[in-house]
Amino acid sequence: MSSSTSAFPVLVIPSIPAHGNRPLGVTLMILPPALMLWGLKRVVANEKRHSRSPFSDKLLRPPGESLRIKVTELEDQLNDVLVSLVFTLISPGIFLLVIAKFPLVLVILAMVIASGMGWGFAWKYWKRLLRIRRDLRNYRLGFDGERCVGAELTPLLAKGYSVYHDFVFDMRPGGEASNFNIDHIAIGPEGIFIIETKTKRKSLKPPINELEPQQIAVEGKSRETTTLRFPDGSIDEKPIKQALRQSEQFYRWLKMPTITQAEIRPIVVYPGWWIRSKNWDKLGVQSASKLADRLPALGKGRRLRSDEIKAIAARIEDKCRDIEGAR
Repeated sequence: MSSSTSAFPVLVIPSIPAHGNRPLGVTLMILPPALMLWGLKRVVANEKRHSRSPFSDKLLRPPGESLRIKVTELEDQLNDVLVSLVFTLISPGIFLLVIAKFPLVLVILAMVIASGMGWGFAWKYWKRLLRIRRDLRNYRLGFDGERCVGAELTPLLAKGYSVYHDFVFDMRPGGEASNFNIDHIAIGPEGIFIIETKTKRKSLKPPINELEPQQIAVEGKSRETTTLRFPDGSIDEKPIKQALRQSEQFYRWLKMPTITQAEIRPIVVYPGWWIRSKNWDKLGVQSASKLADRLPALGKGRRLRSDEIKAIAARIEDKCRDIEGAR
């Protein structure tokens, strides 16, 4: 019996050596994400070039604006470090795919060097990742605290007060290194209140003193000597001193002949905590709950006239209205 041949043509595809596939595979792993990132940057650039914000005037700073900006910066840093960390962890494996056909001795030597360098950089990025995550956690907590206090101050508007947030200024040389901000400013007939928000986590461990888990003991005979005791046994004297410095800086910035330092009242607020104090109205440390009801009673200077309130509010608003609208 004679053999028959097929009537259909046979398509012969030239084969690529197995070792030639590895560089191609690595390229296909890296090139698409790189192209996507490049394309995204082009899209963002085109959006900014062809459109603008509909707002002609700048917006007022909301509570915690400085912290929100810092949180955004840290989130961007966290993403960059994560990408770098992943790349340094997988780079030895990718390198192995490329050199797998080399002699075994060279492969082992190259992998020892590549792994040492890659995982060394990975350890560096890992430590940086933990540091950024810790800072991000703290800034998010502070941001939530300032939003909480800002909301508690809102009822003051119905009492004729003007309330502003995140007042940023620099009275000293040195640029951004010497910038600082006042978390909240409330201006009303009872005075000008400089409010510093301190957001502190509560420990899940039992208190080691007589305090309740959610209590802060505020002790002292004057604002300058105020001491804060916490359930974990820690003591802090810095918050009220910080508020005092800020009120002094604000007084020098305001420079209104009719306003004295007696009309400027520094207040420290701990959202989520109870304040235990015999001189709560004197020492200036408060909880956030129903703050708007207690704040007017904390004024110690003379009553401000309506024209003074308007003039002070106008100056502060001019300073705080600096937010560009979103594109």
